[in-house]
Amino acid sequence: MEDFGKLIYKLKTGSHLYGLNRPESDEDYMGIFIPRSDYLLGLKTVNEVDRSTKSSAAIHRNTAEDVDDKSYALPKFLHLTLQNNPNIVEVLFATPDVILTLEPEMEELIENRDKLLSQRVFHTFTGYAFSQKKKLTVKSERYNSLVEGVEILETVYSKEMLNDYFYAINDEEAESLNEKLKYYKGRKQNCESFHKGMSLKMIYEKLVEERDNYGWRVKTDTFETLGYDVKFGYHLIRILAEGYQLLSIGELIYPIIGVARNDIVRVREGEVKLPELLEMYEKYDGLCKKAVENTSLPKKPDYNWADEWLIQTLKKSILEEG
Repeated sequence: MEDFGKLIYKLKTGSHLYGLNRPESDEDYMGIFIPRSDYLLGLKTVNEVDRSTKSSAAIHRNTAEDVDDKSYALPKFLHLTLQNNPNIVEVLFATPDVILTLEPEMEELIENRDKLLSQRVFHTFTGYAFSQKKKLTVKSERYNSLVEGVEILETVYSKEMLNDYFYAINDEEAESLNEKLKYYKGRKQNCESFHKGMSLKMIYEKLVEERDNYGWRVKTDTFETLGYDVKFGYHLIRILAEGYQLLSIGELIYPIIGVARNDIVRVREGEVKLPELLEMYEKYDGLCKKAVENTSLPKKPDYNWADEWLIQTLKKSILEEG
């Protein structure tokens, strides 16, 4: 992080970290840096730096050519770790083969990672999985409702009417659209209802645009037969398996092995339909609930140790910078 400070940790994350990467897998990187003194002491601040090659607004799925590369300032990283953020905690358990840079400061933090974990793992990992499951089941319904909404408009109205701002929908038509498009969200991601007097052309153009821009998120090779995106599905099971492991033994072991790996691979290979996936979710969620009852993880992380370590580490960095 020559522009913002000293890079103390850099590694490959995602499927490479989990030991699940394939030739077509994209590359994900995470870095941790100690900000320069002017960012620590002055008016300027920096919490994270994103050097990804693909914009978050891009409307296509990542390919092997895409690179996700985000780096966190050490204070921000430590704050997220103490919250037991699933995407952050995992990098404390990376294997040497995916680590590109490892400085003494980060080595010390990794050696004391047990002080940063707590029973909060249960809430963050299962909570994240629950939100993913909800998105997974809604995504296909939302996309299909957009497709159906557009088809209804194209069936009921002529091309001339759909391209003329003069025509507006009535109460009955608005009620029908609201019923069909219950998951519809506008550009600002606020639920929008249709009502009498709205321009038919405006409604049609917005629905077509959202259908086309949203479709790439769900239209995978297995979407039609399974009812969900397999990449989305395998991450759902992975996150619960990791949560169970942390609660059971207090650490994560990579590459992922055993029953969890077999389940994840089956999902990823398109061998698991949606009903079975949801059953699998319930199984791992249940394991987490049982594990938290007997976990050796403390109720809270060691905030005092983390605070003192961060202060001393930043002080030393400022002095070395001169």
